[in-house]
Amino acid sequence: MLEKWQIRKLIEAAFYEDIPFCDITSEFLISDNAVGRAYFLAKKDLIVCGKPVVEEVFNFIDPEIKIDWQVKEGEEVKAYTKLGFVEGLIKSILKAERIALNFFQHLSGIATYTRVIVKKIEPYHTTLLDTRKTLPGWKMLQKYAVKVGGGQNHRFSLSDGILIKDNHIKALGGIKEVLNRLKKLPHYLKVEIEVKSLEELEIILKSKAPIDIVLLDNFSLEDIKKAISLIKKYKSNIKTEVSGGITLENVENYAKLGIDYISSGALTHSVKAVDISLKLE
Repeated sequence: MLEKWQIRKLIEAAFYEDIPFCDITSEFLISDNAVGRAYFLAKKDLIVCGKPVVEEVFNFIDPEIKIDWQVKEGEEVKAYTKLGFVEGLIKSILKAERIALNFFQHLSGIATYTRVIVKKIEPYHTTLLDTRKTLPGWKMLQKYAVKVGGGQNHRFSLSDGILIKDNHIKALGGIKEVLNRLKKLPHYLKVEIEVKSLEELEIILKSKAPIDIVLLDNFSLEDIKKAISLIKKYKSNIKTEVSGGITLENVENYAKLGIDYISSGALTHSVKAVDISLKLE
């Protein structure tokens, strides 16, 4: 769920950029009391995402504007579906149009791409995760869009959980020192550790350190198979996550191996916005 306070500052910043003084075109051309109706039009097949943000965008400009949605959040729609109608002062509609579409197109793009991947890996009971590779200020919205698309959220911040990566290991001089320090952790903290090689994985599995998830980063398919065999041999309760080089074309190959989680930064940092337009009637 999105709370208004979580997105209000982002909307304020967007309008500060887009209307620093006034909408000069509409001020010259449109009557102050002219009213009208417009509709959002999907220009391609997509997953609808961002309705609460769009509503808040129009509310920011003019609380009197009314939106009548024809679709649900998360709904899969076909190209040229009318998603909803906006009624009110034409000046207000035009002021909010571009900002509303920027949010709507981007978030629907994330949800749409996420849904495609989720459908590919669904038969294998593998969970798709996002990452912290998000646009500054947009993290809450981008992760929300991943959830709408059917994926799940990894950590929101560094405060959310222990994820030991290669630079942590280097900073401590190697994996053995990391494992020694983990023995002192409170029992209620879950621990995930990034693994760069099968040798490193075997050291982790043979230790008594409390590891809950191993992140197999940039492993080949063959090495992932070997890693899963090692985990079954030593600590079958440990979950597996795979990242690095995951694409729409190869994601199913990874899921087939029996991986618990697949994480992808591409869900948020490089997704193409979908085409949605706003048309005055």
